[in-house]
Amino acid sequence: MADLSIAAACKRFGETEVLRDVSIEVADGEFAVIVGPSGCGKSTLLRAVAGLEHLTSGRIRIGARDVTALPPSQRGIAMVFQSYALYPHLTAYENMAFGLRIAKAGRAEIDAAVRRAAAILSIESLLDRKPAALSGGQRQRVAIGRAIVRQPQLFLFDEPLSNLDADLRGRMRHEFAALHRTLGTTTLYVTHDQIEAMTLADRIVVLRDGRIEQAGAPRDLYARPDTLFVAQFLGTPQMTALPATMAEDGRARLAGGHAVALPPLAAPPPPGAAVTLGIRPEDVAIGATANALPFTIAFAERLGGLATLHLEGPGGVLTCQIRDDGSLNEGDAVPVTLPPARLHLFDAAGKRLRSVDE
Repeated sequence: MADLSIAAACKRFGETEVLRDVSIEVADGEFAVIVGPSGCGKSTLLRAVAGLEHLTSGRIRIGARDVTALPPSQRGIAMVFQSYALYPHLTAYENMAFGLRIAKAGRAEIDAAVRRAAAILSIESLLDRKPAALSGGQRQRVAIGRAIVRQPQLFLFDEPLSNLDADLRGRMRHEFAALHRTLGTTTLYVTHDQIEAMTLADRIVVLRDGRIEQAGAPRDLYARPDTLFVAQFLGTPQMTALPATMAEDGRARLAGGHAVALPPLAAPPPPGAAVTLGIRPEDVAIGATANALPFTIAFAERLGGLATLHLEGPGGVLTCQIRDDGSLNEGDAVPVTLPPARLHLFDAAGKRLRSVDE
């Protein structure tokens, strides 16, 4: 195993700048996830680490070696692609053994490595099948097995679950987490799916337009997002954002003049400044209080024991997630409280305004 260091990585395709001064440190044995919307540069960055793309500028180090100019075969990496990239005419065993055979490993060594990987992935019974006889999840396990047998210093995963249905993606997330606990290999994993990022990562790197928007532990990014973009990108349902202006009394006023109490801010904006109030759906409180605001249930999504309510009222549309006892229905008027301690405040540029206790 080895750590990974990406320093000031830039990549241009003609006049288009895809990566802009990206620097990432992944510790030995860490599971790091790069996440972001389509076109943000995350797959280009992964391909640069693999040696499939050459950086315009910047350096890449794996362990003690600078691999910036090395071909993929000399980097000590194994990559799992979105498309599986299995040879259709070879069995699962032969696909997994292919890299070791190219490397001139002995037959006994190859057999031991393939069967060990198959046991880890619970695919021993599939080794004689060709890819056409395997399900999507089984093909992905074979592709992962092919990476495992090489015993790389670094695993690279490029959106490996995006071709699977929702139920299988959930099961495979669990298997990826278990695999990392078993092997402990340093892993760089790219996805556009924030659920994968939140559930798998030791650390998340959020990319936006080729730059790092924020990096940190999943819980830290969820609880203390640096920007409105990160706040709304992570979390399902999405954080509600309500435009407001700062008032003379230190509160914020929504459209229509309704005032909302704020947490004490380290550097409060001046009165009249435009701000955005953010609140997670699970933090919205329904019930009569002195500071309650009048909202109406426009639409209710019922998911067994949970209900996601889309509320219309002062300032716009608010999303609320609560336990569903069947007592609230579309069209009902409900009093809504936005607890100050659970509010996230952002300035006009979308930067987080920190409270005094942060």
